[in-house]
Amino acid sequence: MKIILFRSNNIFDSRVNKYVNYYERAGLDYTAVGWDRKGEGLEREHYDFCRYKAGVAVGGIRALSNHGHWMRFVYDYLKQHPEVTTIHACDLNAAFPAALYKKRLNPKVKLIFDACDWFSANFGSNYVLRKSFERMERFTCKWADELIICEPERKEQVTFPLHKEPLVMPNIPEIDEALVQGTDERYHFDNGWPTLAYFGGLASDRFLVELIGVAETEHVNLLIGGFGHKVVEDKLRDVEGLENIRWFGRMVMKDGLQMSNAADAIYAMYCKTTPNHVYAAPNKYYEAMFLGKPLITTKGTILENKVLKNGTGYVIEESIEELRQLIRSLDKEKMSQKGKAARKLWDERYKNYIRCFFDETYSKIIA
Repeated sequence: MKIILFRSNNIFDSRVNKYVNYYERAGLDYTAVGWDRKGEGLEREHYDFCRYKAGVAVGGIRALSNHGHWMRFVYDYLKQHPEVTTIHACDLNAAFPAALYKKRLNPKVKLIFDACDWFSANFGSNYVLRKSFERMERFTCKWADELIICEPERKEQVTFPLHKEPLVMPNIPEIDEALVQGTDERYHFDNGWPTLAYFGGLASDRFLVELIGVAETEHVNLLIGGFGHKVVEDKLRDVEGLENIRWFGRMVMKDGLQMSNAADAIYAMYCKTTPNHVYAAPNKYYEAMFLGKPLITTKGTILENKVLKNGTGYVIEESIEELRQLIRSLDKEKMSQKGKAARKLWDERYKNYIRCFFDETYSKIIA
């Protein structure tokens, strides 16, 4: 058996790492193939890279051209490796060329389409592009032996019949209790106010600038770890003199989890004008469960139903006034109760989910 795993966007992310960790545990022959967009000369054992240099966060014709180069690379790479028996393709821009390869040259190869995001959903306002990507998705699903989605609700995004039920592999992080042992005074406040934590990319569509602005005038502490969009980083620099807001910049997973563990709640807001955000399946939802912390998230997303059904957090609209009202109403005892409900859910349903998925399901579909 020879497995090739493709992903253009961050080949080292936690979802990909779960597959790679399984290949290592099972002693499988694999290669993970990513895209070195910035021309950083990335190298790692068992990894190959597309060396076509392209900017990040670019749009329009340039973005389409860049992804065309990547898709051509995937197709040619497979032609050069006829020994491959299983293709695991993350996202449409890897799965579509893999499906073309399977149809044209190697119908016996097993193809797994891991739809980390549903691509056509990003183009709701552009009919031509949306329909084009929908046709690509339909073709890819037709030729894929398996479709994997990250939450069962994501099936609602599929606009055509599927020949079999998709498998579900949530973005549950592989984390160990040892990662959050001990305390760090950097994350401690003496004022008695509730503390919120955010660990991740500082994206402008995560309602972070608004959170920081509200924290300037309310009795709440913020712990923030991560880096990203300039508008968010600039706002954090503007408030660096305030004692109730602490930004730690880029953090490794261990430090980010320890920081989050020192908080009373985890912040995970989304922007509903981005269709895939409505179906967001973030690591933070499961990290909060593992840590025994309530989650603060957005009304109208699939997380709303999960949080309300299980009593594991709070949901609000993307509104500064609702955010302000929530912060003013937070009670540490009630937050602790919601956190205990979250940890109970983790222990009963999700603690062993990933290992069971790989041992009982994935091991069979790649064979």
